Amino acid sequence: MADDISLKPARDIAGGHTVRRYDQELAKLRGIILDMGQRVIEQTQASVAALVDGEETQAYRVLDREPQIDYLSLDADEEIFRVIARRQPTAVDLRIVLALSRIAGDVERAGDKAVRIARQSLVLREGGIMPGGLPSDTLKDLLRKLDDQACCMFERSIQAVAGFDVELALGVFEDEPRLFGASDEARDFLGQEDLAGFTPRQIVCLLTGTHALERIGNHASNIAEQVIYVSEGKDIRYRNREILIETLRRDRAS
Repeated sequence: MADDISLKPARDIAGGHTVRRYDQELAKLRGIILDMGQRVIEQTQASVAALVDGEETQAYRVLDREPQIDYLSLDADEEIFRVIARRQPTAVDLRIVLALSRIAGDVERAGDKAVRIARQSLVLREGGIMPGGLPSDTLKDLLRKLDDQACCMFERSIQAVAGFDVELALGVFEDEPRLFGASDEARDFLGQEDLAGFTPRQIVCLLTGTHALERIGNHASNIAEQVIYVSEGKDIRYRNREILIETLRRDRAS
């Protein structure tokens, strides 16, 4: 079904606008979102480097670059309003516009989570504490594993938006158990009563960073849901993931 999806409206001319012009406007909107998504991935990786390895300059770089994503989000909003006001899209077209609007919101919020991680890394090192990074190699490995999983899901979800690709979206859903498993491992480690080398405040910072990484993966899943919404015409929010994946794969194979 995904291969049949086009951003072009069903009619050639309506209210004086052409298919070509409408397609260009939607392509511009999608391009803004893809740009935002790539920046979020870069922000997330930099913020985790700051948290895990003590790279303070990376944290400040994340904070400095935050407005870039915010400005792109405003651009996306403006494009969405312009398309709706000028084109008055019909049902199918409106579904695409609404989905892109929701996706832009999730991308922007994922960027906020990267900033939250960077800020926690700075709090973690107030007063020159742990300037060389976390003292626990185990915790470093756990947080890097969670970072890899969250970024992999997010990157795949953005790739899915590029072509409204159902297979890529389903891959995001299939990665959710690994995301939750990696998040639980990090939280369990931080929940040890005899965890040496960390103050309670530092543990709170690390738990906040862990939760933010998991939420980035959650935003990836939300984006994948909107890809399915456009490609299949189905709102699959709140649906059981295992049943959903099985049903969609069966339908696409038949």
